[in-house]
Amino acid sequence: MVRNGNVIDSLRSSLKAGRFDRSLRAKITLSVVIPLVLVIGSFTVIEYWRHEASVLNNLSLLTSQTGQLIENSLQHAMLSSDWEELQLTLDSIGENEMLRIVYLLDRSGRVVFAPNDKDVNLVLDNSQPDCRPCHNLEIKDRPSSVVVTLPDGQRVFRSMNPIENRTECQACHEPEQRLLGILLTDVSMAPLEKPLEAHLRENLLWMIATILVTVLVANLAVNRFVLGRLEGLASAITDLGHGQSPPELPDNQQDEIGQLAHAFNEMTQGLATRDAENRELSENIQRQSKQRGELLKRLITAQEDERKRLARELHDELGQALAGLGLHSEAIEQMLRSDPERALKQLAQTRSLIHETTGQMYDLILALRPSVLDDLGLVAALQAHAERMLPAGTISFHINAAGLDGRLPPTVETTLYRIFQEALSNVVRHSKASQVSIVLAQNNGYFEGEVRDNGIGFIPQSMLLEENNPRGLGLLGMKERAEQCGGELDVTSGPGQGTHLHIRIPLEATENE
Repeated sequence: MVRNGNVIDSLRSSLKAGRFDRSLRAKITLSVVIPLVLVIGSFTVIEYWRHEASVLNNLSLLTSQTGQLIENSLQHAMLSSDWEELQLTLDSIGENEMLRIVYLLDRSGRVVFAPNDKDVNLVLDNSQPDCRPCHNLEIKDRPSSVVVTLPDGQRVFRSMNPIENRTECQACHEPEQRLLGILLTDVSMAPLEKPLEAHLRENLLWMIATILVTVLVANLAVNRFVLGRLEGLASAITDLGHGQSPPELPDNQQDEIGQLAHAFNEMTQGLATRDAENRELSENIQRQSKQRGELLKRLITAQEDERKRLARELHDELGQALAGLGLHSEAIEQMLRSDPERALKQLAQTRSLIHETTGQMYDLILALRPSVLDDLGLVAALQAHAERMLPAGTISFHINAAGLDGRLPPTVETTLYRIFQEALSNVVRHSKASQVSIVLAQNNGYFEGEVRDNGIGFIPQSMLLEENNPRGLGLLGMKERAEQCGGELDVTSGPGQGTHLHIRIPLEATENE
């Protein structure tokens, strides 16, 4: 788009390049030019018509006075019937270049006298085109003068002065004759048309100059107050569309463009805020994905370690115990014949070894999955686990299940048991607490549980952000277990404030699975 240049050149270049539909400046220029041309052109034409009418009116008056003056000049010669003097007077009048025709007509329309005897005895026919403007009208409506276009194309102002039959004329003419003839004069309009044309050209030039100056000033004002601001807004929108951060637009003006700039600034600020939130969310998702990978890796490692431990305990404890039982059985078999009393003592040792082996096997079964969870439910399983895990006399434990109505779905009980198991493990390993309590309840189709301790506490957000932190992975694992059942787990803690875990799981969804 052309800036502050020649308006006509701007329009012409825009139209030639086919950019009119895309040029707002060209449309604004046309919206200014067309009304100006219509308004100023109309005023110019009206003013020209009024000026021409005024000139013609003055010319009509001048022509009438001229005709009266000619008639007065000829009156003495006509009264004295001095035709030679009359002809000389007409010849003298005919020398005026503005007078194209000076005819003295009789009542029949025949030319009686004319300068230099030109067209004498010529009979004028009122059916001729130059006579029709008057003779087409009624006699009472016929003007005394009219503008006529001659066959050669020239325009004249024709005046008809009737020569009345005065008293002094009745010596030669009948008194009954009202008119004796007509004095017809054609005054050339050429000397007047040139000033009119010059006046029209001057008005047109002023009109064009006024339009150009107005359009130029309007373009400067529109560019300053409208187009420049719109171009800045368009540039900012283009930058935003290309993914760039646009500069803040000035919105100190309260007009529509200022309101649009203010709305755009608010939009860009909102987009920047959402971009920052999206980046933070993306980073959180990537971090959680990495933590879940670490959690999966840890679970696989823990599973393998647990298998190694079970294999080692089965080999070292149960295997040796069973081998010892086999040796004791052989010894008892040999002693029954030779030394029955000693065989009885050996049998008592075998019974004690069987009892120890049974206890070891029971501990291994509890480590894999406590049977009390399936037999007696979550409350009994947690109570038994806390008694085995929490050091006696160091950490006091209390469980409140008054709000729990019967057994929970097996999936929920298993999930909650593993969550509480991990929570109690964290209490023992990290919290340095002396008290821990668990609350179990059901409210409006949801299970709600809490774990509280009075330990040293921690900052959950920083714990979850630390990579490869075992405690952070443990919290993530608990959250994952709760989310698998459609629930959620919230952790509230702080340095020196203890730790509070709140678990909420819908029961209806899990019952239908």
